[in-house]
Amino acid sequence: MSRLPTRPLGRTGVNVTVLGLGGVTYNLLPDAEAAAVVHRAIDLGIGYIDTAHSYKDSEQKIGQVMPERRDEVFLATKTTSRTRAGMAADIEESLKRLRTDRLDCVQLHDFKDEDDLRAVLEPDGALKAIEQFRADGTVRFVGITGHRDPDILARAMAEYPFDTVLCALGAVHGAVRPFAPAVLSAARQHGVGVVGMKVMAYAFLKDHAERALRYVMGLPDVATAVVGMDNIAQVEANVAVARACRPLSSEEEASLLADARVIYEARAQEAWFVKFPTPSAP
Repeated sequence: MSRLPTRPLGRTGVNVTVLGLGGVTYNLLPDAEAAAVVHRAIDLGIGYIDTAHSYKDSEQKIGQVMPERRDEVFLATKTTSRTRAGMAADIEESLKRLRTDRLDCVQLHDFKDEDDLRAVLEPDGALKAIEQFRADGTVRFVGITGHRDPDILARAMAEYPFDTVLCALGAVHGAVRPFAPAVLSAARQHGVGVVGMKVMAYAFLKDHAERALRYVMGLPDVATAVVGMDNIAQVEANVAVARACRPLSSEEEASLLADARVIYEARAQEAWFVKFPTPSAP
């Protein structure tokens, strides 16, 4: 059985598998099913797992398998807390839920605007808590994530030495709300590891799954593409694509982006995950 390819995660010195397991859907699965999916993913070589404090009981369900599989994965979580106290409390709770004594990456979840950036940089901001946990070895790296404004992510990378950036790089976003130009350029400039999300666009691209995954894995500087997989068949299908790791041709990419735009325009009212910056007050 061929192994999954790996890529450098920015300047971290860590190589991660090109396919990552996203945990947002595990709150919908019974405990045993969620554990089986995570075990199968790790068995097949997926070495990157992403979850979040706000994903209901996703951390607990992933945590079921961590006592025996922790050393096999790069484990990332995230929280929307912007204060030092809130972040510290969330990290402590995530450690308990995930049944581990360390986190590979803690990410600032869903950066929206300049106010978020200013808040976390304050003396009592969330970054101070993460720095404290890094100092004692509990947290290895710090990341930033965003669904709304690529420019704020680029500014954040310029103002603070984030290790990773997780952002919407799927074909739906590529067609109607591109993040790649601003984010990938800034990440390259600052040595930040890029993690792609919204690969399947919450199943909007389910009939184009192979092309959708190849599209994100083929973007320049993307270390891993995180995909929510809630059954073993999805894991096995995506692993097969990732093993081949074959980027789209220019013709295939253009065709996928055209299809993604058509799908988005037909279902725009349902596409809550395509977010735009909040207009500034006059």
